[in-house]
Amino acid sequence: MSDNFGVTPLGQHGGKRPGAGRPRKGEVREKPQRSRGVLNNGSNSYAYITARLARDAQDGVKVAATLLAGIRDGKISAFAAGCEMNYCKRPEPNGRGSENASKRRDWALHRLLNPRPDPKALIG
Repeated sequence: MSDNFGVTPLGQHGGKRPGAGRPRKGEVREKPQRSRGVLNNGSNSYAYITARLARDAQDGVKVAATLLAGIRDGKISAFAAGCEMNYCKRPEPNGRGSENASKRRDWALHRLLNPRPDPKALIG
C-alpha cells in the first residue's frame, strides 16, 4: 500500500496479456483495444498539434495561446508551432533546400511572439 494518496500503485509485472500469443485450438483471438483519439494520430499531424496547443493554452501557457492564434490567422504553419513548442522536430538539413525558408519561418515566429507596439499609443 502506498503512503501517497491519489497515486495508484502498479500491479505485479508479467502474466497473461489479452491478445498476446497464438490462440489455443478452438479459442478465438481477442482483438486488442486501441483508442484512436486526436492525440494518438502522431506528433506531426495538424489535429495533434492544434489539440495540444489548445490544451496547453487552457493550462495558462501564453506562448501556446499566441501560437494557436497564429495558426488560425494563417501567419505560421502548425508544424512550425509544434517545432517551437518542442512537440516535434524538424529534419536535419541536407543542403538541397533554401536557407531563406528558415529565415522566413524564424522571422514569422519572431513577429508573432514579439508584436510591435502601436505607435499612436506611444505618442498619446
